[in-house]
Amino acid sequence: MADRVLAKEISFQIQGINQNVSDSQTKLYVQLFKGQENYQQGKPAAATIVSAKAEKVTVTFNDIETGEYALRFFHDENNNGQLETNLFGLPTEGYGFSNNAKPNFGPVSYDEIKFQVTENEEKVVNTTSVIY
Repeated sequence: MADRVLAKEISFQIQGINQNVSDSQTKLYVQLFKGQENYQQGKPAAATIVSAKAEKVTVTFNDIETGEYALRFFHDENNNGQLETNLFGLPTEGYGFSNNAKPNFGPVSYDEIKFQVTENEEKVVNTTSVIY
């Protein structure tokens, strides 16, 4: 069996968090997916919940295998543990994706949010913004 090759860390800088929401009481739910199939099936390789802070939060995942990844998150503004949507299924709370991908008349494609982790990288940094 081949040894797994690990990167030291993947770091996401999430910017543009709504300042009108009480920082100490709201959270960001963040999921990291390895590969398109896992993303489509909703099976994250890693997930975390962090406190939302005004303007910017950094989320770090350690000991990640090399490969193709995608990230999605949402800002749980009402602390109910789920992304709120309107009657048309559109999010009413902040959300976002890796590579700062933005929906354009439909959901973002996997190709827009995927990124590579290679064995040569000590740290992968990806910056994204919340969509409200």
